[in-house]
Amino acid sequence: MGFLYIIKRKALTKIGITVDIRRRMNELKPDTVCQIVKLPRERELEKKLHRLFADKRLPGSEYFFLSWAERRRACSLARRAGKTVRFPRQAPARTHWTMSPGMTLEICGVGLAVGVAAVLIIQSRTPNMQPQQGPVSFAAPAKSLVSV
Repeated sequence: MGFLYIIKRKALTKIGITVDIRRRMNELKPDTVCQIVKLPRERELEKKLHRLFADKRLPGSEYFFLSWAERRRACSLARRAGKTVRFPRQAPARTHWTMSPGMTLEICGVGLAVGVAAVLIIQSRTPNMQPQQGPVSFAAPAKSLVSV
């Protein structure tokens, strides 16, 4: 019994199998986990999907140039064949900037909803300084979210 996964990384979709899904996701670091299913004969489904999208395959790899509809079809076939597994998302890493002596800004979360990027910023204090203000956040219209 193993896992079949369909992930997206930039413009490519990877269809693969593994026994240890956590280790594999940590290795691949996908942009999007489209589908993960657990099934007894995962290799058969993997081969079927690879044949189905053979003309879209990046030569010598398990990566494919799939459209949104093709990726959706692959996920649907996977869901029908096995039990869906939810892969936990990791919490975003905290980022710190020292602005001036005694003041550190910390980004502790980033969200995107309906074209608005939101960032939560906390002003941390050093041992000898009191914070100037409480938590600060802002939202701005955005077409895309850029990570730094």
